[in-house]
Amino acid sequence: MNSKKMLMQELSRSVFNDPWHGASLKEILDNVDPELVFLKSTSNTHSIIEIALHINSWIEEVTSRFEGTVPANPLSGDWPIPKFDTPEYWEIIKERIYDNSNRLFLIIDNFPEERLEVIAGEEKNPELGTGFTFRGMIFGILQHNAYHSGQISLINKLIQ
Repeated sequence: MNSKKMLMQELSRSVFNDPWHGASLKEILDNVDPELVFLKSTSNTHSIIEIALHINSWIEEVTSRFEGTVPANPLSGDWPIPKFDTPEYWEIIKERIYDNSNRLFLIIDNFPEERLEVIAGEEKNPELGTGFTFRGMIFGILQHNAYHSGQISLINKLIQ
């Protein structure tokens, strides 16, 4: 198995399957009570839906970069504000994350393996996630998903 296929397998595992660190992003999101996703454990924290929107924004931005767009902040914003506060909206956001993840997998699958070592962005900027190779962005989105999945799990325990 080539390295790109292994990266894609790990990315897919982190979102949909059985990652080494515990539950997948999908398992975590699907086990949150839709009535609780808008609550905050304290006034200075994010709600579960805010974190989910943030996850989705960065999946979209990484996808855009793989499609050749110049790296920037996500089009929908780094921390988008929820538009609605209904369980139906929560379901829409989850489906967007799953659909956009699948779209990213397809784009990576068609991305030339030799381009994985090309640096995206002209300068290193941690806030924009630039100055990394395309391979590094795949690792980055894996780490991003794991980090925020853990946050969602903890918040979910706190608000139940």
